[in-house]
Formats: sequence, structure tokens, C-alpha cells
Amino acid sequence: MRVLSYIVFLLTTVGWVSAHPLGNFSVNQYTGIEVGKGEVRIRQVLDLAEIPTLQTTADIDTDKDGRISDSELAAYMGRITPEYVANLSMSAGGVQLPLTVVGQTPQVRPGEGDLPILTFRWELSAALPDGVEAGRIRFTNVNNSDRVGWDEIVVKPISGIRIFDSTAFGNTITDELRVFPADRISSPLAERTVEFSFTGGTLPAGTKPLRNRDGAVAEPMQRDRLTELIKTPEITPAIAFFALLVAFGLGAMHAMSPGHGKAVVGAYLVGSKGTPKHAAFLGLTVTITHTLGVFALGFLTLFASRFILPEKLMPVLSFVSGLLVLYIGLTMFKTRLFAALGWGRNAHAHSHGHFREEHSHDEFTHTHDGHTHTHAPPDDLSWKSLVALGVSGGLLPCPSALVLMLSAINLGRVGYGLVLTVAFSLGLAATLTAVGLLFLYGGKIFDGERFKESRILRALPVFSALVIACLGAVICYTSL
Repeated sequence: MRVLSYIVFLLTTVGWVSAHPLGNFSVNQYTGIEVGKGEVRIRQVLDLAEIPTLQTTADIDTDKDGRISDSELAAYMGRITPEYVANLSMSAGGVQLPLTVVGQTPQVRPGEGDLPILTFRWELSAALPDGVEAGRIRFTNVNNSDRVGWDEIVVKPISGIRIFDSTAFGNTITDELRVFPADRISSPLAERTVEFSFTGGTLPAGTKPLRNRDGAVAEPMQRDRLTELIKTPEITPAIAFFALLVAFGLGAMHAMSPGHGKAVVGAYLVGSKGTPKHAAFLGLTVTITHTLGVFALGFLTLFASRFILPEKLMPVLSFVSGLLVLYIGLTMFKTRLFAALGWGRNAHAHSHGHFREEHSHDEFTHTHDGHTHTHAPPDDLSWKSLVALGVSGGLLPCPSALVLMLSAINLGRVGYGLVLTVAFSLGLAATLTAVGLLFLYGGKIFDGERFKESRILRALPVFSALVIACLGAVICYTSL
């Protein structure tokens, strides 16, 4: 019956465009090698096309109910992992380096003819000998050497490490076997062995630095420190406390990168009668929104990605954030402009007649020809606007925080991941709050007598509202 099903499958798929350029029978492998200080990490991916998956299904489906359950798939991966890892060899300076399995993830996705496609991913680690900061590494993969498929090896230096004289390249052309180039069907990659040298210092004279496949020099990649926190083998109280501090600091530094509403917060508070309480409330809103956004997008990625792709949702969230900022900016611009021109509901003052002398108790209020009006900015800082501003600042989840949460779920450390995500969001909000306080207290510089009649000072609140509206428009345009 199994042979018959293969024949039926082959007949019904003639003329179809396969997701695998080498055909529905290919077995494809990817190896990504990262060299850091003291260790070498390997991401190993095994991709089975429709026919190899069909051949393997009988071994996975132990209860013979005709479907692959999550528990059966996890059990099967547990059975094949020791042998598969044993066929991967890594040595440094001729000394064999044992490979340790750090994580493993199986996946089933639909293929041609509604047949499944299996993908197995392993995260491996090998410790370098103590004191070794330079040397030559050799890696070999002899798994599935009798099968036709795509075999790709990529070397990725971590920041602080230089790779040179490598027989492999520094970039992938399949995005770890997710997209196969159609123009390489006749000449698939067959990279199963690689040798390269590494050093923590400068490159030796006469050596060739690691290059990408287009000939450009491969730049060292920055390791995501946030996601590294969740992979700690053993979590002690001291490690947990340190991880919380690191997550908070990473969130604070992340907020200092371009975007995240710092300019919006500053422009919003210029000319508004804000208080430290308002700035703290703004930070709290950002924290709650960002944390909930990470959880929501993580849930979508895990359980509903077949209906709504997360990468399609991110621009929508960015557009909504931009609309909120645009609305706040336009509303404030109208209110402040009308007030500056003496049209707003706050554009009033009072006068007292003493021997036909008129004066005002407001430094921005003036009397001309018996008519009193004011150029004072209105008290347009409302809790509603603060909530909208906080939501716009935290609506778009940080990719690193999302990966952290997904890694925590995958490793069974949901609570730990939740706490680290909250700490990261608090760090993000702390920076925005600090920016708000800086503008609030910095505004006291303009309280002196010399600034009270300044036209620039009177126009500043109007201009800041216009800046907010423009920033919102730019965010909307970029997301589109």
C-alpha cells in the first residue's frame, strides 16, 4: 500500500511547481556556525520534502491513527537526535569537540498535494578548550550523504571574533532552507565540510577575511543579549536577579535607538502643563501596552499564524500607532494655534479699571484699544491624550522581546520569560519617562522674565504640536 501511495502521489503531482527546486524527493540540510568567545554554536536544520516525509510518517505515527501528533513528532525527534548529532563532527586544532544539544524543534507544514513537509531544527553547542582564543576549526556533516538535496554551510562570526581563510561563506541564500533559489536547480549547493580560522584579535598578515557569496567582507553579527537570558542552563536567584537587571538595561538602551516615541514625548510636553505624575503615567502606559503587545503577537505566532502572518500584522500596528500620533498632533495644533491667536476658549483674561488703567495678571495677556486677549498656551494635557500617546509608544512590540517570549514558551520557562519581558518593557518605559521629565524640568529655563514676552516662546507650543502631527504622518507613510 505504501508503494501504491507513492505512485499515486507522483502521478498527481506531475507538472506542479514544487516548493523544493530539487523535487519532492529531496532531503535538504543547513548548518549555521557561530564562533564566540569560549564556544562554538551550531544551528542545524533538516528539511524533508514530501516523499521523504511520507516515508518517515510510518515511523512517527506510532498509534497508527493516520496523523502526526505533537507528542509523536517530539518523541520521534528525540529518537533520531543522538544518531544525527553523532554524524556531525567538529574539531579545533585537531582536537575533537563534543557537541551538546541545547534545543530541538520539530515542525510540520503543508506541502504539495496537501502532503506534509517535516523540518527539524537543532541548537548545538561545543566548548572551546580553556584559553583558546584563536585556532582552526573543521566541521563535517555525513548525514543523508546518499540522498539528493541542498546542503548549505554558513559561518557567522560573533562581535569580537574575526573569521579568515574560510572555505565557507558568511551568508545564506536560502534563509535557512525557507526559500530556495529557482536558478540553482541544476547546480545545488553541496557543502558538507568546512574549514576556517578564527581569532579574537586582528587578522594575521596575508590572510583572507570571511566573505559573503557576493564577495563582500562578512561583518560580525551582534548577538541578541535579550534572548540569551532565557537560555541559561540553570536559573538561580542570583542569576535571575542579574537577568532582570540586564533585561531592564536592554529595554532602556533599546528605547534610545531611533523611534519609540522619544521625539513625540518631548514635543508633546513642550508647552503643556505637565507634571512628574503625568510622565510616570505615560511610562506605565507604555509598559502595559508593550508587554500585552508581545504576548498577543506571540500567541498569534504560535497558534494563528496560518490565518494572519505576524510580519503582515507589524506594518498594520505601525500604521495604527502613526494614526494615534497624527490625531494627537492635529488636535493639539488646532487648540494651541487658536489659543495663540486669541480664538480659543482659554483666550481670555480679566482687567481692572483704576483711573482708566488696564492690566493683566497673565504674562501672556495684552490689552489693545480696550480689548484684552491672551497668547498663553492652553492646558491641553489630558489623561486621554496621555493614554493615546503611551499606547502609540508601546503598540509595536520589539522583535527581541517577542523572540524572548517564544523561546521561553519553547523551553517551558513561561513564567521566567514573562518576568523578563516585563523588565524589558519597564526599561523601555523608564527611558521615555526620563525623556519626559527632562523636558518638564528643562522647561523651567523659560520661566524667567526675559522670556515672558518672547514670540518664539509663544510659538513653541504650536510648533511642537505641528512636529507631533508630522511625525505621525511619517510613521503612517513608512508603514504603508
